[in-house]
Amino acid sequence: MAGGVAQVQGTVELALRRLAQKLELTSRFGDLTGEAVFSFQPRSFLVVGSLEEFRSEAGPNTEKFRSFELYRRSTVRPEIITFDELLHRAKFILEHAEA
Repeated sequence: MAGGVAQVQGTVELALRRLAQKLELTSRFGDLTGEAVFSFQPRSFLVVGSLEEFRSEAGPNTEKFRSFELYRRSTVRPEIITFDELLHRAKFILEHAEA
């Protein structure tokens, strides 16, 4: 996971160096729209594993889960999320968008 964090951080840093801090948007015809996008510190995410990995036949492995939570909560960028948490968020958004 540490390698994934380093890779995401490197990719964001490279993108910020290659892109201007201010990007002026154009229409599909190339005309300026008057809108601008600023990219001072874009959000980034690392999607890894599943919370199921912390379960055993006897129940949750508290030490593994504790280590994971401490690591991801101390990592500001990128935000670390598991695949099942991402799926849960997507379902929540869809359910509330329909209401």
